[in-house]
Amino acid sequence: MHPATAGVAEAHPRPGHPAHQAARAYLNRLSFIGADGKQRLLDDAAAALAEAVTAAEQQPHQAPEPSAQDVEAPAIPGYPKHLEGDLQAAAQWRLISPVARRAAEQTMDRLARATTALAAATAAADTNQPVSPQQDAARLAHHSLRQELEELTARHALLMHASVLADAEAAAEPAQHAAVVAAAQATEGQPRPRTAAEIVATEDAFMALVNGAEDRIAEALAEQRRLTREALHRIFPYAVTSTGRHTVRRNLLDNSGLGIDAYTQASRAIGENAAKLQSVEAAYRSGAVSFGHPPVTHDDVEQARAALQRAETRFADLAISRPNTLRALKALDGATHLQPSAPETPAARAARIAAQSRERSKATAPRTDPAAEQARQAHHSSAQAHQPGLRPA
Repeated sequence: MHPATAGVAEAHPRPGHPAHQAARAYLNRLSFIGADGKQRLLDDAAAALAEAVTAAEQQPHQAPEPSAQDVEAPAIPGYPKHLEGDLQAAAQWRLISPVARRAAEQTMDRLARATTALAAATAAADTNQPVSPQQDAARLAHHSLRQELEELTARHALLMHASVLADAEAAAEPAQHAAVVAAAQATEGQPRPRTAAEIVATEDAFMALVNGAEDRIAEALAEQRRLTREALHRIFPYAVTSTGRHTVRRNLLDNSGLGIDAYTQASRAIGENAAKLQSVEAAYRSGAVSFGHPPVTHDDVEQARAALQRAETRFADLAISRPNTLRALKALDGATHLQPSAPETPAARAARIAAQSRERSKATAPRTDPAAEQARQAHHSSAQAHQPGLRPA
């Protein structure tokens, strides 16, 4: 502990007290001045420390709750996210995908009817006789539908796990921008750098904060991808090879009616049912009866109208479900790909952060004089060429 700040720590043992912020600002200022700095600068820093500590002691201070101390905010708010279980994951996916929800409802309805039929066939069977064909057919239908529901639930659960990963990847970008803004605010809160050495030290401190935050973001994404891969191998154990993963992808997309021809088929169904409804309505209004056909009734018109509504609902559900499914599959493909994408180079990272900083500070005036700004730009160009102070992404 530095002798000049030891008294502050002794007088204010709670780390959250504003006086500690003044002490940290003083130590940071000393790092700019250096051990062999001018006495005038050292005296100015000491006077600023005393003034800041006095002002902090005069302000009322409420210590944070003990439970809130030493709790680091997540790099990506809400992630990594652990889902409670595969059944819950499947239920959540059905809230996102109308096609998945409708498929589950229809399968469960058919399973309920098959269960009733099996119970009736079992009750009517003679226990002294071999199993009848009716009872055997009821058992087979019940088993088939139960297996279909289990497979449907597995597909929906995996898609939800992959969708959470897609959400995490989407949230990573604003989290990176927030990290740059937070680092800029942290360094802007320090005394204004005046010399080239101070500017270099400020930029290095800024990049250290950004690098640390982005490393934490990358760790959160890596953990979410690990959870997704675990879900894939738990739900579909055979998906350990590229062929197995391709089979899973086909099951998740084509076998769910969300393949590449899904929009075409849904649109064609709307056109066909609309034409049929128009024809039935015209026949009903005219009262004409085709030879060999019964007259068109009001029920026929309502059935045709209901068929058109089902086709339109299917198309609307598809417009929501297919993009969400493709988004989840893209995240799943990225999490299980054998060849990961190349990491961002230090120069590319520095350029991206610089662009974000320029965008954020468009409306603000420059804080350094022309000579200091020229020195800063010279150091920045040298950093991009030689990459000092940066760690690979």
